[in-house]
Amino acid sequence: MKRALPTLLAAALLGLPSAGAVLEEVVLKVNDAIVTKGEFEKRLLSTLEGLQREYKGPDMEARLKEVPQRLLEQMEEELLLVEKARQLYQVDLIVDNQLEMFMKENKLATKADLSKALELEGMTLEEFRKQMIFVYIPEFMKSREIRSRIAISTEEVEAFYEAHKNDMAGKSQVHLQEILLPKERYGAEQARAAAAEIRAQVASGKDFGELARAYSSAYSRGAGGDAGWFSREDLSPEIGRAVFPLAPGEVSEPVQSIGGFYIFRVLERREAKTPTLDEARAAVVEALKEQKFSEAYKAYIAELKAQSYVRVNPKYV
Repeated sequence: MKRALPTLLAAALLGLPSAGAVLEEVVLKVNDAIVTKGEFEKRLLSTLEGLQREYKGPDMEARLKEVPQRLLEQMEEELLLVEKARQLYQVDLIVDNQLEMFMKENKLATKADLSKALELEGMTLEEFRKQMIFVYIPEFMKSREIRSRIAISTEEVEAFYEAHKNDMAGKSQVHLQEILLPKERYGAEQARAAAAEIRAQVASGKDFGELARAYSSAYSRGAGGDAGWFSREDLSPEIGRAVFPLAPGEVSEPVQSIGGFYIFRVLERREAKTPTLDEARAAVVEALKEQKFSEAYKAYIAELKAQSYVRVNPKYV
C-alpha cells in the first residue's frame, strides 16, 4: 500500500523517542533511551484528538482516562523492541531498505528529492530516518520474532471449532415484501381497515407486488414491495413476531408498527447454519494465531523488561 509522505511524517513527528539529548523532564527511561515530557505530551495530544474524532459521550470519557497509562506502556514496549532488534539484526540496513521502498512509492528519485520534501515539513533526512526506526522496527520485531514462530496444529483447530462452533452460526433471515399504509395519511382506523382489505385481496389471489405498487407508501413500492433481507434483530419486535414464523410465500396479518400498518410476504428464508469444520477452518486458524500472538507478545515483552533497566517518572504513573 502506498504510504503518503505527509502520513508517515505525521507518524514520525508524534513524539517518538529522539536520539539527541534534551534538557527536559524525562518521562520514561529504558536503558540508555529516554522519552521526554515534550515528546510524550505531543504524542498524547495526537492520540486524544484521534479518540475524540472516533468516540462521543460517556464512552469517549472512559477511553480518555485510560490513554496516558496505555501510551506510556506502548512507548516502553517500542523502546524495548527497538533495542532487542539492534542486538539481533542490522537495524540500519532494514531501515535503509524501508527508506528506498518509501521513496519509490512516493516517486522520489533521489535522497536529495526526499531531503527537499522533508525540509518542507521541518525535518532533516537523518531525523526522519531515525524516527522511522520507531515506526517500523517494532512491527518488524512482532512479525519476525513472534508471529513467524506461531504454529497451529490440526488438534488445536478441531478443539477450538468444537468449543466455539455454536458461536459461528449465522442469524436466520427473511426476504420480505411489504405494503405500508401510514396512519398520518389515512388516519389510524382507515389505515387499519385498508390493510385488512388489502390482506383479503392477497388471500384471494391478487399479486402482492402489484398491490404494493398501487397502495404502499414504503420506499420499496417501486420494486413491488421488495424490502430485502432482514434478521430478527433488524426488525421491530412486533414485526419480527409477525414474520419470522412464516414460511416462504405466506403473508402476515396487518401489523401495527412505527409509521402505520404493514402487510408482509415472506419471499425466502435463510436459516441459521453452523459452518462445517472445513468451512470454518481459515477463520479458526486466524483466531488461534491472534490468541497465541497475544499470549506470546506479553511473555516476550515481560522477558525483555526483566532484562532491562526501565524507569517511569512517578508523576506519570
